[in-house]
Amino acid sequence: MTAQPDPRSPALKQRASETRSAFANQDAAASKQAHDETIRDWEEDGHGEGDAAVEVYRRVDALQAGLCLAILLESAFGSSLERKKLVAIGLSLATAHALREWTTQTWYARHYYRERQREEWELENYAQGERAEMVGLWCYKGLTKPDAERCIDLLASYKKFFVDLMMTEELRMFAPPSDASWRRVTGALLVAAGGVLPLLLGGVLDSVYGSMLVGARASCSHLVTCGSATSALAFTGAWRASTSRLPEQRHALEAAMLGAACYVVPRLLL
Repeated sequence: MTAQPDPRSPALKQRASETRSAFANQDAAASKQAHDETIRDWEEDGHGEGDAAVEVYRRVDALQAGLCLAILLESAFGSSLERKKLVAIGLSLATAHALREWTTQTWYARHYYRERQREEWELENYAQGERAEMVGLWCYKGLTKPDAERCIDLLASYKKFFVDLMMTEELRMFAPPSDASWRRVTGALLVAAGGVLPLLLGGVLDSVYGSMLVGARASCSHLVTCGSATSALAFTGAWRASTSRLPEQRHALEAAMLGAACYVVPRLLL
């Protein structure tokens, strides 16, 4: 079997850039040239980049969750609670969120591998029935029955690949990442960082300028905590947009508006 090229290689990065540029300009000739001049046996550019994009989205989501939490806490309790208590609440809620994400992903992995074992067992014991299910599914999606049968007969001869196909096509389930534990740890740390660091900045302002700005301490603390968290939200919006090749300014503004909403809602309700 021919080894697959590394999706992080310079050649594939160049191909990804050129094909996307051709699409943006609606230049079919440039797209053909970009495909023909790079690695010919690569099935499609973007597989590796798709995984990388999903990882960026996951990190952005975790960080944004923490940042929104910091703004909500500052808006609701920033002027009435001691800073150390506010930070403790933020860290506690961030920990609870991270644990919920951890258990959710753990439970999904258990569910996925149990369903995969079931599909493997059914394919081993009643391959005809599994093939018929996939034929029916692909007929529903628009293939003729003879075409679907030919495709499934060929693909079913590759058992591992066919089980993968059944998991995604029939059950709409995708395999958990191989580095799931590390991703859970980084996600938990990002939620905690987003939730605690802006609150700590407000605490630093109080300790440094409290004696000089006695009457404005709460306002300055609000400004630093909510301003830094909102700025970070805008950055994460632009970061995610750059990964998706979408307008960065628009997504940065939308993320900043999320921070503004997190500030306003507690003010209206409390």
